[in-house]
Amino acid sequence: MRRLILFVEGEGEAEAVPTLIKRLLTEKGGWPYILLDDSPFRVGSVDRLVKEDFRHWKRFLGASLKRPNVGGVLLVLDGDIEKVGGKKFCAAEVAKSLTGAAMHVGAGKKFSVAVVFARQEYESWLIAGIASLAGRVLPDGRLVQSNATAPEGDLEASPRDAKGWLGTILEGGYKPTRDQAALTRLVNLEAIRARQLRSFRRLESAISSLLEAIHCNRPTVSPS
Repeated sequence: MRRLILFVEGEGEAEAVPTLIKRLLTEKGGWPYILLDDSPFRVGSVDRLVKEDFRHWKRFLGASLKRPNVGGVLLVLDGDIEKVGGKKFCAAEVAKSLTGAAMHVGAGKKFSVAVVFARQEYESWLIAGIASLAGRVLPDGRLVQSNATAPEGDLEASPRDAKGWLGTILEGGYKPTRDQAALTRLVNLEAIRARQLRSFRRLESAISSLLEAIHCNRPTVSPS
């Protein structure tokens, strides 16, 4: 079994992203040959990772490779930033720059790497599936509004303040460190898929790419 290590943005994602990836790995039958590392790296926002010729990104990758039997690394960050390195943010271009930098520390030869941006935020994926959460009770007893429905239109364009939107339909408001993982455990993944968010499709594609690369022992970078 090869180890898959997760890189995430903040404290809330450190529990929520592994929860989501476990669900997707179970669906894809990945457990016979992959071990999901239980200690994600919290790396901050993308603008920090690209500074100084990707110094922090390379440093985090180097640290992750000290763990045993690493087969792949998956970086999942929010994509709600306006500019990166003084240029208008483009998820595809920045993801390619990060995988390109990762190749300097062995990605594509020694291990696989995939980069995914949640658009606009991780919570946008939860909003896409919010109808499946309507009326559900969270572990601490709070309720999701029984009539909760996602806004119409492109959820990757609005609401831009996805965390704030969730706060309006959760009893007692929304806190990522308290609620992000709990909602991830409860949300129906098919409901998210039904909204056809490109970033969620990208996440699923990245996981499939990593699984194939690890299973076949052919390291890859995604996007290339």
